[in-house]
Amino acid sequence: MNDPARHGQTPPSGIAPFAVLIGGQLLSFLGTTLSGIGIGIWVFAQTGSVMTFAGLMILTLVPAILMSPFGGVIADTWPKKPAMLAVDSLSGVTSLVMLALLTSGRLELWHLYANAVISGMALGLQRPLFESTTPLMVRGDRLAAVNGVVHAVAGIGQIVAPVLAGALIGSFGLVYLLVIDAGTFVIALACVIAVKVPNAPKRARAGENWFASFREGWRFVRDRRGLHAMFWFTALRNYLFATCEVVVLPLLLILTTAETAGAVLSVGGLGVLAGGLLMGLLARSRRLIVWVILAQGLTGIAMIVGGVTTDLAVIAAALALAFMAFPIEEASSTTIMQRKVPAELLGRVASVRNMMSMSAPPLAMLVAAPLADRVFEPLMREGGRLSTSVGLLTGTGPGRGMALLLLVAGVATLILAIAGWRSATLRDVETDLPDHDHGRRLDAAHQPPAAAPMVGMTG
Repeated sequence: MNDPARHGQTPPSGIAPFAVLIGGQLLSFLGTTLSGIGIGIWVFAQTGSVMTFAGLMILTLVPAILMSPFGGVIADTWPKKPAMLAVDSLSGVTSLVMLALLTSGRLELWHLYANAVISGMALGLQRPLFESTTPLMVRGDRLAAVNGVVHAVAGIGQIVAPVLAGALIGSFGLVYLLVIDAGTFVIALACVIAVKVPNAPKRARAGENWFASFREGWRFVRDRRGLHAMFWFTALRNYLFATCEVVVLPLLLILTTAETAGAVLSVGGLGVLAGGLLMGLLARSRRLIVWVILAQGLTGIAMIVGGVTTDLAVIAAALALAFMAFPIEEASSTTIMQRKVPAELLGRVASVRNMMSMSAPPLAMLVAAPLADRVFEPLMREGGRLSTSVGLLTGTGPGRGMALLLLVAGVATLILAIAGWRSATLRDVETDLPDHDHGRRLDAAHQPPAAAPMVGMTG
């Protein structure tokens, strides 16, 4: 298993050091999310432009994707603690600069664009760094449970943050959100300083540049077909789930008031918490890939149910089911990756996974929004082409086109889950790929398994 002892280190006697480290990071993540949403609200209030608001989101996501390969190389080649301090400082200093500009009355739109770019860069550097550190500080038999808690807390933060940010900026203004962000940055930095962070063994090659080093991680994924299939599986899942996220809030706002819509989304937050707790019970499962595929199927069913009903209680239950599945799938797939990849390559492999996963939501946003407005809504309005056929299932009128898009995405998600289960390449990833062995040469680790399963998503 992927224990710290196999890195030539003594396994931690308890979970406390990692809890301190990741607790500070999650708190900082919440602060950054709050300030990011607050900045978006402030920009929209100042400009009234949806394009400007969307531009901030794009300027955060694209640098995160582009910087992920560099984050993977840094995670595998730099000492962990200095790297964490440097990346956290990059994010924290920008928050302090934004706070100073706002309080001095000199904050301009281009400052916010620059802040979005730097925040995205920090995100791209942070994720592989911390994902590669987890198995160095957590015993192998606790990895799945710990990953479940981390993903659940992060997911709850993303759900709670919009409600909290809206309330705080309405009562106190943007400056208080930036103060909170700066405060959580200081706490995160203190947590990193307080904890002893182990390093992975280094097997760097003399004269190797950054891109060659990243390609080494990509080759590792490419040559292990089960791992490659799992990364594509989760990326496609993220794309389909992002489609759901694009339409669910507008759909709720058509059905009910903003306050009730917020309450329905809060029930989804309880689903994330339930999924994290359930992951603790599933942590010792020898077949985590089963839960990855099953969670995908549950998400598809939830999206289908949400697309065919206007009952708010049923929609809330469907959201809770979909959000419950999210930490189970994320934690399980992350744990499989951490168990199957050598520590000296884990940062780069994690960056490959992150690039694939983070590329999906912006693509879904670009496709789903115009599809909903220009194709599905006209089809499902009164007298529309599908109003007398599909309309019998989904209903007709405002919002039912978005409901149909949600239904279609749910069917596609369910089909993906069935295809994943039928794929021997994906289904047997944990048995076909050995847990990593740090005693063998890195070059040998790049060779594909002797009994390579058949390529493709069908078994």
